[in-house]
Amino acid sequence: MVPTIDELEQYFDYVNRLVVHALTAASPDLPSIQEALNRLWLDISRFGPPGLPSLPNIRVPALGAFEVPPPPPPPPPPKSLINNAGDYIVQHPWKTSGMVVSALGAGLLVGYGVIHMRSFKGRRVKVTSPQSERRQAIVILGGDHPLGLPLIIEFEKQGYIVITSVSSPEAVSDIEGKGHGYIRALVLDPNEPGTIPIFLRSLASTLSRRFPITAAGDPYASTPYHPLVHSVISLLTMPTTSIHCAPAPFEQISLRSTYLPHLLSTHVAPLQIIQALLPLLRADAPRARGHKSIILCLPASDARVGLPFGGVSAMSAAATLRAADVLRREIAAAQGMSAIRIVTVDVGAVGSSTSDPGVGVNADDWTPSQKTTYGTAISTLRETRGSRVPVDVSVFVDNLVGVASAGTKGRCSGKVIFGVSLGLVYEKVKDWIRGDRFSVGAGASTYAIASYLPPVLLDKLLVLPHLLVDIRNRLVPIPSPGADPASNCTVRSMTAASHPETASGTRTTPLARQQSIGQVPAVSTAAVISESHPDPDEQEVVSDADAESNDGDLESTGVGSSWVSLGPRESPE
Repeated sequence: MVPTIDELEQYFDYVNRLVVHALTAASPDLPSIQEALNRLWLDISRFGPPGLPSLPNIRVPALGAFEVPPPPPPPPPPKSLINNAGDYIVQHPWKTSGMVVSALGAGLLVGYGVIHMRSFKGRRVKVTSPQSERRQAIVILGGDHPLGLPLIIEFEKQGYIVITSVSSPEAVSDIEGKGHGYIRALVLDPNEPGTIPIFLRSLASTLSRRFPITAAGDPYASTPYHPLVHSVISLLTMPTTSIHCAPAPFEQISLRSTYLPHLLSTHVAPLQIIQALLPLLRADAPRARGHKSIILCLPASDARVGLPFGGVSAMSAAATLRAADVLRREIAAAQGMSAIRIVTVDVGAVGSSTSDPGVGVNADDWTPSQKTTYGTAISTLRETRGSRVPVDVSVFVDNLVGVASAGTKGRCSGKVIFGVSLGLVYEKVKDWIRGDRFSVGAGASTYAIASYLPPVLLDKLLVLPHLLVDIRNRLVPIPSPGADPASNCTVRSMTAASHPETASGTRTTPLARQQSIGQVPAVSTAAVISESHPDPDEQEVVSDADAESNDGDLESTGVGSSWVSLGPRESPE
């Protein structure tokens, strides 16, 4: 049952009376609480609150000066995105490099993919248009060179018109028959200066005709697609096997009958043709696309170092190399010719045709002193020649095609990965690294590195093979081998008839071994002087080497086994 308000008031009144009565009964002297509170309220209202007694003076031990510590510094502002990125790069350099390379690769992939798709769409639109005729012509001087035919065929396969020179009319049909109508062979004999103007007139006529040459109709009919000279490649500057390139000491070289014809055929003739073609290259440069080039192929050993007994080819190659350098600098300084490159190629051992350049030594017109002095050195040169394994001809051809096309038609230029022509980028970078002079073939890089050595060290290295062979000939007993039947059969028959003891096993001395290995007979000075110099006063003009070789007993010096008969022997007394 819920009590009412009256009942609650009665209850509170009852409790109040009970508490007052209990307090009054417990403390009779204490005034009532109500009276006390009323009196306290009246006093506070009239006089205010009573004052508090003063506290006693309490002394506390000194604690020293007390300073309020300064507030802590505010926190640093948060780092920006650039600062955080810089800290991350410093802490993780490899990860950052990988991310940068990946981003660049992705950007190149996307960019080249867009370019490739645009070019692909352009090709799809033009697929029904008629195919444009070939206009870029490659002039190859020396097409009948052993390296010429593979080069000609490859250039025609890459879409060029090839105009080449051959030394004889018989080779014209042979070379043109191996093509598909875009090869034109013209006669140019570098040994005959009179054929150079004829070749130039034929070349001008060829540049005004239509190709292919097998097409029906008038070959000289008017057409807007005349060939333009794109590149000139000289193989005439690489001497082939000839008597002019035979190893010979410098004092034996005939400058008029040996060096001058070689210089005219390998230096003067190619440069004269290049000189006549420079106006064409300069005039066609604005109309043609890409860079034009003049490529001069030189023997690596002659152009870089210059080996002993190779003075004829080395002097011609050095002259051609210097002419190429001067022409390159003139073009760089001229105006309107920046699109023409002058490139020199140092060719080493390439194919089987270049493994043994030169011919055998012909010592018939050598003096006895020259035979004695240079016989061992010539034999060493013949033993060390041809020791390198030549590279394949395709390596030489691919490098020249890459230079002439500026990397656009190299071996790897057609490779596409994920829609990007990475092969073309590789060929462009390769052509840029290759520069205006590079080496091709076995041994070419070795000669290129050796050319940077100090001359004193280089000379010592070139003499080292001769020194080793000379030590071998002195220490190892080598029986006298048979001489060259083509050059010494008559001399050997004379020796056998006049000295039967040679066939019976005469002891072989070091001098005789040197003569047999070099295949160059060291004739006795006394015998030659008695035949060609009957004057007794001239017998005193004899080199010390010849005099020493004839002193003492004939058998001990080895003259008894010489290839030339010296007459009856006198028994020692």
